[in-house]
Amino acid sequence: NMIYPRLRVAKSLLSEDGVIFISMDENEVHNLRKVCDEIFGEGNFAGEIIWKNSSKNDQAYISIQHEYILCYVKNKQVNLGDWKERKEGIEEIFKAFHGFRKQFGEDWVAIHKAALAWYKQFSESNPIYASKHYSWMDERGVYFPDNISGPNFGQYRYDVIHPVTGKVCKAPASGWRYPEATMKERIAQGLIHFGVDETTVPNNKTYLEDTLMQSLTSVKYRDGRVASKNLTALMGKNYFTNPKDVDLLAMLFGSTSLQEGDIVLDFFAGSGSTGEAVMQFSANSNIKLRYILVQILEDLDTSLKSATGSAKQVLTNAIELCDALNKPHVLTEIGKERIRRAGVKIA
Repeated sequence: NMIYPRLRVAKSLLSEDGVIFISMDENEVHNLRKVCDEIFGEGNFAGEIIWKNSSKNDQAYISIQHEYILCYVKNKQVNLGDWKERKEGIEEIFKAFHGFRKQFGEDWVAIHKAALAWYKQFSESNPIYASKHYSWMDERGVYFPDNISGPNFGQYRYDVIHPVTGKVCKAPASGWRYPEATMKERIAQGLIHFGVDETTVPNNKTYLEDTLMQSLTSVKYRDGRVASKNLTALMGKNYFTNPKDVDLLAMLFGSTSLQEGDIVLDFFAGSGSTGEAVMQFSANSNIKLRYILVQILEDLDTSLKSATGSAKQVLTNAIELCDALNKPHVLTEIGKERIRRAGVKIA
């Protein structure tokens, strides 16, 4: 009832290449999808992101560990969805290999063994796990030994000599990917990965540096507690329940090809995470975005009367902050203060 009119207005406010993300839990996501199909047209549904934000396992039947982020575009004819994100965990991988290089110099096998051991600490839910095949290194950088077989069976067949044993290497069943001249050139440039001897089929070197980007993917791992911790660190106390993750929002802005001067509108602003995310994205990318946050005047005293459990403490904290700031007891005052502090921090 509350969301329908807002979504109608949102559609009319979207630019022709505009995109909308809506965060929702499992209780309402099926209704939201129907409403959005009606308003935006089901043909403009761009996909659904699963945000795994908890590891709790204490519910009856199925313990819910995620939220949904639904995505629609105004017009697929205009926004073609060429959305790319930077692979996660890349910086940590480069840093680890930098350490191995310092330790082992040019002993590439020792570096490879150290990398395999290092990757073992990460669970499948960690984004680094998805890049664990990048376990080799040479003077050019981190790489993985990629398939070198030909796309058309038997197109390129010739002998490749192993650089150490001097014998003919085992060839892929369907033949080589490149003509012989190209292959010789790649071997000379050090772009082919050879096994210990000729019994292993050589591989192509695919460098991590060249594959930093991927399509925007549908599963995001962000512990919900991190957003709360960061916000509490910024504000000094806990004034909000379930704030959105600033890094996750900034990542969405970055991957949907927003451009200089674009406006990000959030009409359920809550704690103001979107404002901080826009400022953070603008500072990191040098693409200057603007934002508009809309939040109804939620009266904190009224909310406190019906609050239970931890929410009660959070609201009490919020009211105390409003008093300290000499402001009326409304949610928006806390949001404004958060944005002021985030602005100072980012600047």
